[in-house]
Amino acid sequence: MAFNLNSLKLVLVFITIFPITKAKELDYQGPVCSEDRTTSNTTYQLNLFTLFSSLSSKATTTIFYNNTIMADKDSSNAVYGLFMCRGDAPFDVCGDCVQSATHVLSSECTLSLWGMIWYEQCMVRYSNTSFFSVPSTQPSNLMSNNFNVSTNQTMFVSLLVTTMNKTADEAAFSLNKYATKEQKVTEVQTIFNLAQCTKDLSVQDCRTCLGFAVAQIPVCCKGRRGGRVLLPSCNIRFELYPFYRHGSPELFVPATKYPSIDSKYSQDPVYLSHKCLTTNYQTTLDKKRITTLLAYLSSKARNSNNKDDFQMTNVDNKVFGLYLCRGDIPSSLCAECIVNATDRIASECPMSIEAMIWYNYCLLRYSNYSFFRTMSTSPRFESMNVTKYEDYKSYYKYQLWSALTKVAGDIWDRNDRYCKETFVLNEVQRLYVQGQCTKDLSTGDCNYCIHDVIENAIPWSRLGSVGGRVLYPSCTLRFELFPFYRNGTNDQQPPSTKEKNGRSRAITFTVIPIVASALLFYFCCYLRRKRARKSYNKTILKQNFGHESNTIGGLQFDLSIIEAATNNFAEENKIGKGGFGQVYKGVLSDGRHIAVKRLSKSSNQGAAEFKNEVLLIAKLQHKNLVAFIGFCLQEEEKILIYEYVPNKSLDYFLFDPRSKKRLSWSERYNIIDGIARGILYLHEYSRLKVIHRDLKPSNILLDENMNPKISDFGLARIVDQQQGYATRVVGTL
Repeated sequence: MAFNLNSLKLVLVFITIFPITKAKELDYQGPVCSEDRTTSNTTYQLNLFTLFSSLSSKATTTIFYNNTIMADKDSSNAVYGLFMCRGDAPFDVCGDCVQSATHVLSSECTLSLWGMIWYEQCMVRYSNTSFFSVPSTQPSNLMSNNFNVSTNQTMFVSLLVTTMNKTADEAAFSLNKYATKEQKVTEVQTIFNLAQCTKDLSVQDCRTCLGFAVAQIPVCCKGRRGGRVLLPSCNIRFELYPFYRHGSPELFVPATKYPSIDSKYSQDPVYLSHKCLTTNYQTTLDKKRITTLLAYLSSKARNSNNKDDFQMTNVDNKVFGLYLCRGDIPSSLCAECIVNATDRIASECPMSIEAMIWYNYCLLRYSNYSFFRTMSTSPRFESMNVTKYEDYKSYYKYQLWSALTKVAGDIWDRNDRYCKETFVLNEVQRLYVQGQCTKDLSTGDCNYCIHDVIENAIPWSRLGSVGGRVLYPSCTLRFELFPFYRNGTNDQQPPSTKEKNGRSRAITFTVIPIVASALLFYFCCYLRRKRARKSYNKTILKQNFGHESNTIGGLQFDLSIIEAATNNFAEENKIGKGGFGQVYKGVLSDGRHIAVKRLSKSSNQGAAEFKNEVLLIAKLQHKNLVAFIGFCLQEEEKILIYEYVPNKSLDYFLFDPRSKKRLSWSERYNIIDGIARGILYLHEYSRLKVIHRDLKPSNILLDENMNPKISDFGLARIVDQQQGYATRVVGTL
């Protein structure tokens, strides 16, 4: 079997110059693929790819489209398909969504005779039999929020079902088979409902489908704060926040980097209130100064990062302004909020020399006098949930007061003047509190401002409320019985000066012997478990790898080591996702940076591929092959551990519009050369003659110097020396 290095380079040059367009990665449900399958390169499969192409091209001009593809009027190989975008989706969003959906279906269900997938903004479905104008309720996907409502659940569900049925009625009779409706639950709590059918259904069939979906609410979503029922022909959704847009897709301007959000029913961040204080300009020049000031604040927000969520400035020492973003939101949302705030305050207070505006994610203020470093408690905005917490009301009041006081005591001593904390009320409920001061305030003024909120704006008589917020110009405070703030962004800083009390100052002689005895007991248990685990690991290795288990035993890692290295597979350590599962970055105790490939239980890459990859790559060593460190086979986990390669994979640089410009021709040539050398090593110079069988840009990793490393040997095949070829074609279509 002879291979030429230059020939391999030529093939790879072609792939590099003419990359396949990659769809944007979006979150989705499914896909659901039929077990009835066709074979590769059949007429049906070619028709399917033609269908996907037609759906993707149509999605930029309409929110619903169905089509039938058949070759030479041969109905036996016909493919029927459609897409439906959410009724409020702009065309650019619809186009991106359908493109991503067809991309996933083409890779996940490529040999299935029918399949479908649901996204936030669209759904795509295809089949070998016609389903147009026929209502279908299977397969289904039921989803619900993890948190329960704080009001009476029976009353809430009854009100929800009634409102959703009204929404379904409107959707069935509407032109687009789409409708939304809001229904107040309490003075400050509203249910937002959405219902939609595919446009090919009749009024009666649409209503029948939606009726079936509504009937699933008690099954999937009873008492939950939100939920969805996704069916092939229709879907419904409800939330306690506005998640949809108002208007027709034809009226939407294509999304810009910072879209204007001016409706109170727009997606979060939402507008809360504003105050136009001084209503007359002193001079015409003042108006120009305010316009300049707002433009400057908007520009600073657009170009900020997570550390620049606060800004104050002045124009000619005549007009002064500042903005503050909530401490838990990323810079992109901060920028979006400030852009919206500057636009709205300019239109709402066109003649004011002094004004204040609050959004859910930010506040903005300007005046003709300097208010910097000065604590202000007026004007203010208050919103309290009047629904009372009936169980243990007195106890709850005390708990709430203690929580608010605790947060108030923490905010003023933090560098970022921001604090969020969670408090346990009982076995099932938590209290979430968030407070913040503008960063120009002194520690004393910040402390005074927050305590003024507690003492004057939320007195003891109002502590029975189960949620609310008070917004001052200089500080804000909010509490809810659901998690309303984000985790993982701008996390709380440790106190900078105060020493936290509560640690015990003395250990009695009675405690010491008890602790020592307990430690000795647990140490003995640990040794016993360690011996049992060692014996168990040997058994598992023998079952999975047979006689070769002796040669790879040194590569086996304990699951606890992997969990420690990846912070228990934390979300922030996730660096990739595929059909096999997810990939996490981690650091071992010896300082080595690793990439952890965790196979999911539903992965198409099963036990055979896992065994194949471990046995193969452990025996291969080359600078252009990713280094294999070890594996874990414990508690139903199948984990592969590699060296961490920081520059992602080659497809990221080839298919991303911005990143592909970063590759110079010399870098491209070096990557091509490295891949070719790695393949030549596998085919000619390694002790095993190996065919990779799944060589593609996503399986080429790039290290810090942009050197390529071939990865993913799950489908690789050792070629028989005498036979010289593999017997079947596998890999990515």
